[in-house]
Amino acid sequence: MRKSPVSRLFALLMLPVLLTGCWDRVEIQDRLFVLAAGIDKNVQKEQKRSYYEFTAQLVEPRALSGKVSLPNVSPVWNPTSSGPSIFECIRLMATRVARQPYYEHLQAIIIGEELAKEGIDRSLDLFYRDHESRRKIKLIIAKGKAKEALYVKPRLMPLPGRYISKLTEEGESKTARLPATTSIGEFSRNFHNGENSILPAIRVEQNEVKMAGGAIMRGDRLIGWLSDHEIKTLRWINGTFSKGDEVIVKLTDADERPSFITMEVKGARSTVKTSVENGKPVITLLIRGEGNIAEDGFGNKPTMEKIKKKEEQINHALKQRVEKLIALMQQKHGIDIFGFGEEFRRFQYAYWKAHKHEWDALFKEAEIRVDVQTFIRRYGQFK
Repeated sequence: MRKSPVSRLFALLMLPVLLTGCWDRVEIQDRLFVLAAGIDKNVQKEQKRSYYEFTAQLVEPRALSGKVSLPNVSPVWNPTSSGPSIFECIRLMATRVARQPYYEHLQAIIIGEELAKEGIDRSLDLFYRDHESRRKIKLIIAKGKAKEALYVKPRLMPLPGRYISKLTEEGESKTARLPATTSIGEFSRNFHNGENSILPAIRVEQNEVKMAGGAIMRGDRLIGWLSDHEIKTLRWINGTFSKGDEVIVKLTDADERPSFITMEVKGARSTVKTSVENGKPVITLLIRGEGNIAEDGFGNKPTMEKIKKKEEQINHALKQRVEKLIALMQQKHGIDIFGFGEEFRRFQYAYWKAHKHEWDALFKEAEIRVDVQTFIRRYGQFK
């Protein structure tokens, strides 16, 4: 069957469309990958305008591969630019960097302490909007200057940005000394819903960084810090303590040698029940956890009676820590970081609707009842 001239003409017209390539492509050797970024506060000397100090960690893949000899090319470069907006800082960087920075592989954004005290939402606005940015980028608050964390030289990993990103991943999977990793997308959602956040905290120690503890954010402003032990307690309260250890120390011997129980936590969950009594919010917090005895300073020969006693000691110590952290947030900081307000919204909606704008004040006066139960599943083998 012969094709008509019209169909042949149509095929010829469509052929260039089908054969076109990526008109806006950039060759990979012309890209510079950005693995991490630091944003600090920088005020001009004349004090006329507030500026951001933006540091991008640029990576040259060819220098890292080892397949191409580039003795004069550094695999990592941390250029810094200043400007009244992050977008301008990135554009100003083009006056110093001869190749196009590529932000689709950005893994972490670190915010400096001074900037975090003033608010971080505005400095993240570009990353919310830009098509090259992913909403899964990790968000971290630095004690001191953010850019200092990008200059560390870790011994086992050549890229500081990847090293910092890996720390957050390992910290969440192996220990509970870090809050659950928060992305810029999650932070944006929490902030614009009127919720408070706890973000991972980082500080520089010589050629490494210490990532433990958390930054307390009232909205988007830094108002204080939580230690790594307080973060562990917070994760008990939130029911997110899935991996890590819990050490209970008691002085029992005459020579004051510490005796201890170390429990390897295998899982935890928490239940929050809300009610209103005499016009006052009441919260009942039920914490359940289980794990194995990893190390014991009280001696061997375990019996069921001894195991029960150890569980009671762990329960008592955890309850004291939970009540202490709740009192700290109620009396000192006056904000709800536990998500209790969300529980009232879900289960006491009429009360929440009438009082949601004054929840922080009500939280300070709320009655919170705590019950902790832990269970030792395994205690090891002895000979």
